Parts: sequence; structure tokens; C-alpha cells
Amino acid sequence: MTIRYVESEKMTVQGKWDAIVKRYGKWWKIEPLGGGNGNWLLTRKSDVLVNGKSYRSFILDHYGKSRLTKKLADKFRKDVESGKIIIQ
Repeated sequence: MTIRYVESEKMTVQGKWDAIVKRYGKWWKIEPLGGGNGNWLLTRKSDVLVNGKSYRSFILDHYGKSRLTKKLADKFRKDVESGKIIIQ
């Protein structure tokens, strides 16, 4: 079983809305930057992938937290390895 923490990311891009959504819309949250002018701020939240599947929501619900941090991801990994959390 592979457990991998993916850090949050933020970047800016320039271009037309349609092109940006087509290229980044599946994986990134897109917001206008600087009052328009074709500049966009793209953000992606951190995640924990177990065998390629996202467990972000499960971890936040299980621990009663609102932010997924590296420390929380490490706690999840230790709990899985020790058998406290069983993943199907």
C-alpha cells in the first residue's frame, strides 16, 4: 500500500478563460487575479493519496480537522501502519 502526501500548490497564469479552464479546470481552482486582464490565480489543496485514491475528506472527517497538513498526514500514515485505521 502506497500512502503519499501531496502539498498544496499555487501559481499564476495568463490567458483567456476558456483556454485556462480547458487546461487546468479538472485539477485546479481558478480565480481572477488583478482585476481581470487575463491573469488567473490557480490553487490546489493538499491531499493524501492511498494507491492513487484521494483520502482527503476521510482524513479530515476522521480527525475532525478543517486543514490537511503534513503533520496530520503523517499521523494518518502511522495509524494505518499500526492498524488503528483499516483501509479497504
